[in-house]
Amino acid sequence: MLIAVFLLFLGRNNPGLRVDYLMQAFPDFYQHISNFCISYLLFSGIGYFWLFMGVPLKAIVAFGLVLLFANFIYELWIPLINTPDIIDAYYDAWGTLLGFAFLLWTKCYGLNPVKKD
Repeated sequence: MLIAVFLLFLGRNNPGLRVDYLMQAFPDFYQHISNFCISYLLFSGIGYFWLFMGVPLKAIVAFGLVLLFANFIYELWIPLINTPDIIDAYYDAWGTLLGFAFLLWTKCYGLNPVKKD
């Protein structure tokens, strides 16, 4: 998933990496994809590290909710180096939700506890 998100991000500046289907369905897709990628990478990266450190899933969920809340606040009401845009907030939210799906899957199926003899 990390590679797919990274390729989507690179498609912003490299027309050869753009997905034609996405551009036909959502003409301004690559104008907002950076928001999706940043949210996904931030949440899944920190959350993945926290899973390895043994941080409870409740704390990771709380971090995701804070990230969602902060994204909407920033995109709607803080014009600092930003043009308020609800579409960007939606892309942020989808990046965070996809990151959560990855972390939940990793928590359920990807981590095996170390067995000490």
